[in-house]
Amino acid sequence: MTPLIEVDDLHVTFNPPTGPVRAVRGVSLHVDNGEILGVVGESGCGKTVLFRALLGLLPSTAAVRGELRFRGEATPVDGSLQSAAALVYQNPGAALNPVFTIGRQLQIVARTRDREVLCGLLARAGLAEPEHLLDAYPHEFSGGMRQRAVIALALAQRPQLLIADEPTTALDVTTQAQVLDLIADLSDVSELGIVLISHDLAAIRRVCDRVVVLYAGRVAETGSVDQVLDSPTHPYTRALLESVPRPDAVGRDLASIAGGVPDGREEIRGCAFAPRCPHAVEPCRVAQPALRRVQAGHRAACVLVEDSA
Repeated sequence: MTPLIEVDDLHVTFNPPTGPVRAVRGVSLHVDNGEILGVVGESGCGKTVLFRALLGLLPSTAAVRGELRFRGEATPVDGSLQSAAALVYQNPGAALNPVFTIGRQLQIVARTRDREVLCGLLARAGLAEPEHLLDAYPHEFSGGMRQRAVIALALAQRPQLLIADEPTTALDVTTQAQVLDLIADLSDVSELGIVLISHDLAAIRRVCDRVVVLYAGRVAETGSVDQVLDSPTHPYTRALLESVPRPDAVGRDLASIAGGVPDGREEIRGCAFAPRCPHAVEPCRVAQPALRRVQAGHRAACVLVEDSA
């Protein structure tokens, strides 16, 4: 089956007067129709920059290079997905215009004043009694309702790819679960390709089919959710999972990863995680490790992984 999108060797470099900042350093991935791809990693690993580059939402100081195929056809990598993809922003309060009603904002994006169509978009985003909500302003909505309204605005663009960037940030636990279930339903019913960018590994496990772990702008590990989260191979993935609070670990010190993500201005030789990795050996510091096959569909960029290919 031809993937919805395929990205090969994507690089994003910002060029401010102080010198180049390498945010993405050769990422390759794909998203299939009707699947949800989770993208995880610490802040500064390039998750948001990667997909904003594909949507053409980066400043003019950014240089983007790589290859992109949409439904099997080669297309320019910088911004060419704008007509086929929609972005659900992390902060719904900032994404909505406070001086326009929700209905007016939907009209602008959907290019129609048909209230039945607009109500349908709100209903599809999980908002009850949409007829009464069209004339409301964003400040009259709860945080969860605003996030659903942002999803409705994204759906109004009739996207084939939906990119959800930390869509559950600042929501209470119950509302987080509802928004995640809505995203899962959209994938099942509409056969949308969906990318879920998140720090929340529980959210990734709940709704995603596959996961890509990014570190310092590179893919550290990729595979199905079960492969990566139940049988992590890369030391970075294992460290992320060990850092998640566990209900059966009350009274124990919370595990953390020593050090920090490399600065984008650094020239990285070898494995970017080597300075923080307790298992690093000399070859880790010499050459960048290639993604090695762990099993079918599961790969990790670590010299300690025995390539099963």
